[in-house]
Amino acid sequence: MPAPFAKDLCKYRTKNGKPNTSDAGDALSVEIGEALFDVLGVSRVTAGVEKDEPTGGVLAAAVTTDLGQRFPIAVGGIEVRPERKLFEFEQYRHVGAIRDVKPGRSKEFNAAWRRLTTYVRKQPTREADARRVEEMISAVETSVDAADAVLRKLLDEIGDESLLGLDLTVARQGRLDRLPTLEVGLSLKWSLRTDRAQDCRSQGAKMSALRRGRMPHFAVVTMEPRPYMLNLLGGGSGDVDCVYHLDLPALTTAVDAVYSTPARVRGRDQFRRLVDQRRIRDYDELVAEIQALG
Repeated sequence: MPAPFAKDLCKYRTKNGKPNTSDAGDALSVEIGEALFDVLGVSRVTAGVEKDEPTGGVLAAAVTTDLGQRFPIAVGGIEVRPERKLFEFEQYRHVGAIRDVKPGRSKEFNAAWRRLTTYVRKQPTREADARRVEEMISAVETSVDAADAVLRKLLDEIGDESLLGLDLTVARQGRLDRLPTLEVGLSLKWSLRTDRAQDCRSQGAKMSALRRGRMPHFAVVTMEPRPYMLNLLGGGSGDVDCVYHLDLPALTTAVDAVYSTPARVRGRDQFRRLVDQRRIRDYDELVAEIQALG
């Protein structure tokens, strides 16, 4: 079954009259978008959206609300939450650990060191002993500064660490002394550009490489109508487990209509292959995936 909110998010843009799933400069993208809207019953007089309105945020809110209502937080159970970093989960607690490392002497160290050296210097002692104390103080300061220089060089070599974030997470609460376990990570893309597709695949590859333990289910949720763009995600080497479409039955009908000519039949066959291989799935299968965790 499709996502119950899918149709409500589909609008014709007020500025150019194009579907908000489509690239306005791509005639085929507009055609398949309009065909999808026709199947859904989206009216052209429906209140539109501005051309540059970020539909991604609206999608994230809709998916979060829907899944959150279906799977309310339960003690010892699963939790659906948006916008979380990988290091918030048990398999990835080590990711970004260096973010808390700061070069230089801390204020606490400086204060304690100042108290110690002031106290020592005030103690009555022979001149030779006083010189020895100053030499020892200087040696400690040199050692601390040398260690700090090594740390600064190391941090410069590493550079800024990219802390991966997920649009939506489904996690299982663990023991009190452990972070929750990430079960499902979702990237939410209302529609796709080539760079967006590559971002998703890169994210999946990093999650696989960085994990300590079992790999979470990682997938993309989208309303993208173009078979070619969906293939960029679902037809890859497994960096993304699958693509969940908000209304796969409606898209299937639209693709069969638009890609029926000999010149376009290859796109239809590509789409059917993705569906048959379960690289593209309907939204209700995402619901079932989460349901099975309970």
